[in-house]
Amino acid sequence: MFRSGLLVSLILLCSVSTSAFTNELVPHKATYTAKIKKGISIKGDAVRELKKLDNGEWLYRFDVDSFVADIKESVHFSWLNNKVIPRQYSYKLSPFFSKNRTNKYAFDWQNKTIKGVYNNKRWLIKDIPDNSFDQLGFQLQMIMDIKANKPDMYYQIVRKKELNQSHYQIVGDEVIDTKFGKLNSILVTKIRAKKKKRKTHMWFSKDYPVLLLKMLQLEKDGEEYEITLEKAQISGQKIKFKAM
Repeated sequence: MFRSGLLVSLILLCSVSTSAFTNELVPHKATYTAKIKKGISIKGDAVRELKKLDNGEWLYRFDVDSFVADIKESVHFSWLNNKVIPRQYSYKLSPFFSKNRTNKYAFDWQNKTIKGVYNNKRWLIKDIPDNSFDQLGFQLQMIMDIKANKPDMYYQIVRKKELNQSHYQIVGDEVIDTKFGKLNSILVTKIRAKKKKRKTHMWFSKDYPVLLLKMLQLEKDGEEYEITLEKAQISGQKIKFKAM
């Protein structure tokens, strides 16, 4: 079955070109194919969309449609001084063979708190640091930090009802095979303790520095989770690559 901890790791933000994508967010919509390999392959489709709202804030959403589970995830946020400021986050996992799981919470930046409800149980986090993020908004912030060529990135991320720090690192350049041909990419990995067997690797386009081409997660039980880009567009225009 698709795991929520894996699916929320899906990361995407598209740009028309390196020069066009400065420090401004660009509305987009993109589609990925996701699959899990362990004995047999289970496939699903994921759609991610970023759009600006009438009130000047932004909506970042992630929807998954698969044979075993559906996911609806979204965050309303503000974009200020090159930073994602999350306001409200919502997550719903609907497995076909078990109960639904939900998680909703709101950031109160004036009082430095996060109030939420996880599976109908209320919780509160006090004295939150400035680099606190929801599980979707931090992905957008990380992509902007990769665009800014930050070698190491640290985020405090809300998971269920507590904050956990995550560390990501730019490893270097790598040529990878895609449905579009061989493409230059930037490899980013999640840094974990050496004893941890879980591995997460992400490859971002060199031609479109904030476009995720592929993500691979290896679990300690041997399970592999992979997502690959199928199509993406911005302002109604399809992204086109020049293969090597």
